[in-house]
Amino acid sequence: MLTKSLTRLRGQLAQTDRQLWLWPALTTICMIIVWEAFVRIYQVTPVVLPAPSAILRVFVDRYELLLTNLWPTFYQIVLGFALSVVGGVAVAIALTYSKVFERSAYPMIVVAQIVPKVAVAPLLVLWFGMGDLSRLALAFLVAFFPMVVNTAAGLAAIDSDTLRMARSYMGSRTKIFTKIRLPNALPHIFAGMKISITLAVIGVIVAEFVASQQGIGYLIIWSNGLLDTPMMFAAIILLSVVGLVLYGLIAAFEKLIVYWQT
Repeated sequence: MLTKSLTRLRGQLAQTDRQLWLWPALTTICMIIVWEAFVRIYQVTPVVLPAPSAILRVFVDRYELLLTNLWPTFYQIVLGFALSVVGGVAVAIALTYSKVFERSAYPMIVVAQIVPKVAVAPLLVLWFGMGDLSRLALAFLVAFFPMVVNTAAGLAAIDSDTLRMARSYMGSRTKIFTKIRLPNALPHIFAGMKISITLAVIGVIVAEFVASQQGIGYLIIWSNGLLDTPMMFAAIILLSVVGLVLYGLIAAFEKLIVYWQT
């Protein structure tokens, strides 16, 4: 009986997932058709707005250039995101367990988030040079704040009665953290990860705009200088697809790990 119920539940979840993907896919196809028709009917110059067919030709004819510039951007995004997750969770734990650290460090974390990252990027280039380190630093700074805030909120969102009961049963801090605080914070952590991965993409691209000789951001600036608008659109679309894939992977891991969440 239990096996049949679980099988029925899996089928319902699979059907729901298909429905969630169906509507965005249909909307995207309709937008592409309207876009292509608009460009052809009004004969819009490709410099202003290229047709989707022209962008597709760029993907087919110049895929090597796109892939060559995609790799440095991709691994900087993933590495900056990973560092923000590790650093954000560690800082959030310190904020939760140390009131002194919270009062002294949290305002500085907020200030670091408020400062426009476009203004910080040239300073990072000055400090770390035009290589990968400056891009990695900016991606980390941009993605760090959501991880700290969401993780700290999840760790602190524990009913005081639950904590008192855990302590009364001789629960150590380690056991309370691993059995109560961390499982309760996992949905918040994954929510922060979803925000951070999108911000890491923005951070790397901004750094590549400022100073870089490779990457998708560099390719966009290079195409803009040559008025190669189809290439610009192709680079932007490729970057968007990478961001969606990374976001989808995090969402899939969330369903796998936080299985008790509806």
